[in-house]
Parts: sequence; structure tokens; C-alpha cells
Amino acid sequence: MRILLDVMGGDHPPEELVKGGIEIGRHRGIEIAFSGDPERIESVLAESGEQSGRTFHVVPASEVIQMNDAPVRAIRDKSDSSLVRGLGELKAGHVDAFVSPANTGAVVAGSLFSLGRIRGVPRPGILAPLPTLEGRDMYLIDVGATADCHAEHLVHFGRMGSTYAQEVVGIENPTVGLLNIGGEEGKGNRLMAKTYELLRESDLRFVGNVEAHQLIQHRPADIIVADGFVGNICLKSIEGGVSAVTSMLRQSIRRLFLSKLGALLMKRTFASLRAAISYEKRGGAPLLGVNGIVVIAHGRSNAEAIGSAIDVASREVEASLSEKLGVTSPRSDHHGG
Repeated sequence: MRILLDVMGGDHPPEELVKGGIEIGRHRGIEIAFSGDPERIESVLAESGEQSGRTFHVVPASEVIQMNDAPVRAIRDKSDSSLVRGLGELKAGHVDAFVSPANTGAVVAGSLFSLGRIRGVPRPGILAPLPTLEGRDMYLIDVGATADCHAEHLVHFGRMGSTYAQEVVGIENPTVGLLNIGGEEGKGNRLMAKTYELLRESDLRFVGNVEAHQLIQHRPADIIVADGFVGNICLKSIEGGVSAVTSMLRQSIRRLFLSKLGALLMKRTFASLRAAISYEKRGGAPLLGVNGIVVIAHGRSNAEAIGSAIDVASREVEASLSEKLGVTSPRSDHHGG
């Protein structure tokens, strides 16, 4: 297995990401290719006692797609970027999966241009793991790949999410819920009403509408379906809410306890809370529906988070997920409407 990591597009310097790739490569016994500035990559390999060869490889790239670049224009104009070069390696079959912490829109656009969609899948969807009080993650799809959706697209998101849950996570008979403004049938706009009807008539294990406040607290379903616009807002609201709550807890504890003893006693509790919500341990978000395995890592990914994202990609490769997504999606002679 060989997985390619784009080391130039994230918030952290490429040296940090290369270290994460080396560590997971050694731990999992998989080959890692790095796309980006060859001098910076080679310097980290040398410091780690490695060199470009059988286990670690370098795909030179002279350009970088920045977070504020317009996605489509960047893919077109920066053909020698680490992102475009990496996707080209995946398209050519030189690697089995591609991982990038770069501009999400550019990863999606580049994947569609380079790889195309799996036949029978009208739109791609990004699947994001969410922590829950129950202790088991659930999965929200789509969180930003397709903002404007038809009901049929959301049904395909449910199918792809269910296949991922079964084949990669190991959940038998995963349940599917529809993110909506109310739990009762008939809630929401016309898109939600039509999607509800199609999901109910499908062969998916549909459990009905799910409200946003239920997500982390109750784990109402294994897979939560949303269009990319709503799903992205929901995901960012959860991330911001969790961060705000943990900050408020820290401030309250400092005010309420009379000595450092209280903070010391709470240290383990905060460590457990951080581990439960940490994006570093959740890896990346798979881009499902494109004709190849692509994982979008968090833009703030450090070495640990990049290692987790590569681990997600490796499990998709082991499960032959792309082939199974094509099999489980209803065949179609067109690619959306």
C-alpha cells in the first residue's frame, strides 16, 4: 500500500506533516509519498534517518495552493502544486490514496477534475466523524462538498455513509437520520420533505428526522445526512461550541476553586474531555463519491492528526471502499440533475 500526503497546504509547516507521515508509515508498515518542496521533505527524511527510496518517496512540486485561493482557478493555474501533482499520482495509479490538509474546496474541485465521480454517484460528499456522549462516533455527510443539492443527492449521501460505516468502521446495519429543523415527519422545506420521502422508501435503515441539538448528546443515528451547506454550518457550530464550553469550564474552575489543588484534581477530567473531542485523533474526513480514495485532513493538522488521517485512508484502501461505493450506488446513465 502506498499513500500520498500533500505536505504544503496546511497551517503547519511541511516539516511537521512529513514527521507525521514518517511515524505512521513506520507504525503501519505502509509506503508514504510526500508531495511538495523536495528540499524541505528530504531534510526531514535525513534527520529521521530515512531517505527517498523503497518506503518513503518524494513527488516534487513547485507551487502551493493557499487557503484563500479560489478553488477552481487554483487547480487550473497551479498545475505544479503539491495538491494537483498528488491527485495526478492517484489518477495514474502510482499511489492507492491521497491525503491533504489543504483548501477543502480545492481538494474537492481537483478530485472531480482529476478523478471524476464514481458511476452512479451524482455528487460527492465529505463525511466527518462526530464525537458523542455515548463514546462512539457518528458520521455527518455532507459537510461541504456539495452545497446545492437535490433530494436524490442526499439519498446517495446516506448510501455512501452507510457503506463507509459497514465496510470501514464495522457497523452492521447502520442507521440513517436526516438533519432537519424538527423531528416530526413533514418538518422543513420542500427539499427536506422530498428527501424524507425518498429515504423512507429506500432500502436504507432510515430512522427519521434528527435535530441538531440531539447530535452529540443522544447519538440518534450512525449516519446523519445533510446538504453540504447545512452540514458545514452544523459541523463548524459544533466545533466552535465545544471549544467555547471547554474554555468557559476552565475559567469557572479557576474562579471557584480556592487553590491550585482544584485545578490539579480536574486535570485528568480535562485530559479525558480533550481526548473525546480531539480532531487530532479522529483523522480526516473522507471525500466519498470520487473515483479514488481521498481524505481531507483538518487544516490545523499537526503530525499526530496527519497520522490519523493517513490511517483513515489506509483503512479505506484495505476495505476496497471505492469499488464498494460503486456497487452499492444505484446505477445511472447520467451524473446528476
